[in-house]
Amino acid sequence: MSAELTPLKRVFAHYMVAWPRGGPDASIDDYIAEFLDAQQRGIDGFALNCGGWNNSEPLYRARVLKMYRAAAQLGSGFKLFVSADGNAQNELRDIVKSTAVLPAQLRIGGKPVVSAYALGGKDPARCEALIEQAESLGVYFVPHFMPSTSEAEIDGTVASEVANRCRAAQGYFYFGAAGAPESLARSVKSLATSLKSAGKLFMASVTPYYRGLPSGTNYRAFETDGFSGMATEWLATIQSNVDWVQMVTWNDWAESTYVAPIGSHARAQIYSPRFGALLNHGAYLDASRYFIEWFKCGAAPSITQDKFYYFYRLHPVSASAMTGTDASLAGSVPPRSRTVLTELIHVTLFLTQPATLVIAQGDVRMTHDLPAGVSEVAAQSLPGTPRFTLIRNGRTIVDKKGGESIRTDDFSGAFNYFSGS
Repeated sequence: MSAELTPLKRVFAHYMVAWPRGGPDASIDDYIAEFLDAQQRGIDGFALNCGGWNNSEPLYRARVLKMYRAAAQLGSGFKLFVSADGNAQNELRDIVKSTAVLPAQLRIGGKPVVSAYALGGKDPARCEALIEQAESLGVYFVPHFMPSTSEAEIDGTVASEVANRCRAAQGYFYFGAAGAPESLARSVKSLATSLKSAGKLFMASVTPYYRGLPSGTNYRAFETDGFSGMATEWLATIQSNVDWVQMVTWNDWAESTYVAPIGSHARAQIYSPRFGALLNHGAYLDASRYFIEWFKCGAAPSITQDKFYYFYRLHPVSASAMTGTDASLAGSVPPRSRTVLTELIHVTLFLTQPATLVIAQGDVRMTHDLPAGVSEVAAQSLPGTPRFTLIRNGRTIVDKKGGESIRTDDFSGAFNYFSGS
């Protein structure tokens, strides 16, 4: 990339146009509220995932154009670009025609940015044809497509394959998500090396916690140890000096990767009853603020305020800890996972000075003496409501009870993480 076209460091969030937080009839004001929630945490815009467009599912085009109007009305510099998925890839020409000149469209070097998920599906020839079409349309194309190894970890050889296949595009988007954090981090590092050598922009991803819906066909999970796994992925993007980051996702209610505030400190019903009562994931977003600033500025920011974020499941994950009748244990079958899901309370802390964190559960107290800076601690998860007390020089700074209790006979949390701060 020439110096005048080198984009600024940016952070986006992957937005599922099918499932706006404001519901099927989300208004301009609903979208503006989402933009503000994102922008206040350092997110520069949304990549608008569209599984269809105008011919196959007109609601996508209608919602996208409403979102562009909302961003223009807000006037805060929040940017949008379409990420074509599924049938939307058949309508790249109309996507570009409909959005390219709109005020909120993200542009690089005068070209409108367009992305994609799983470009061409499993057909490499179709993928190449779509990249060529995007080139003919004059867009700044940063698609995701599946390498020959699909979701497996990307090593140097596969990263070189990716860089070679996107030679007619301006860059590559690594969706990641379905993998252990350490594996995703290694893939980011491999891709960063190859794409930088090829002169291509690299949009990496970070994912909070992946778990498919129990009622779906993708009921699997990848343990993240609370926020620790997401921090590992953030550090990989920083150490690899990638160009852009896309948080995966803002609002995928079906796969628990959402970071969007849900309007409740505990749980809330969002968009459709089929997703169940979603647990608060706001701490994934707020804890990321530190890493977003680090990513954009190139140096770890100073910590000027004591903060901590907690993450725990609302029920046990092992059969030996379950109690109650068979009926009360509905939903107690855990998702498929290559690693054991943890039965721990995880806390991520950002401290201005050394302090002591006490995690109390009933009569059990666990004490952690911590230095200034960023720390990760874990404590055994026990039934009841955990209490977090932060102490410095004998003075209590924070004394807070968790927003949800841990139970042995209620699996409505469906092996999701609950978070708070």
